[in-house]
Amino acid sequence: MITLNIDDIKPGMILAHPVRNHQGVLLLEAGARVSKKNIRIFKSWGVLGVTVKGNVAETQDRIENMELRVKESIEKKLKEKFCDVLDDPIMVEIFNAASKQLTREFRKNESEDEHF
Repeated sequence: MITLNIDDIKPGMILAHPVRNHQGVLLLEAGARVSKKNIRIFKSWGVLGVTVKGNVAETQDRIENMELRVKESIEKKLKEKFCDVLDDPIMVEIFNAASKQLTREFRKNESEDEHF
């Protein structure tokens, strides 16, 4: 476990302890994965820091590995759909654009995922 300043919290980190506002109201339970929305809420309630599981480097590695697996999965599914046309440079560009867009959408959905 490590306690981090609110400005050092990243989406995807897992809380080791519940986060409460200054009145003791539960904002997010222990074990929840932090999203961008959660971080905005913590800041708006004046939360200065939280305790997360693991260490920062380990948590960042886990997030990066998850994103890599998602990207690989997206590309695999797209290759199934584009398999007959990937010898065309224009279709390769469309494939790359689709891959980037789907990856961005996944990240956005993950970071906005509510845990309340």
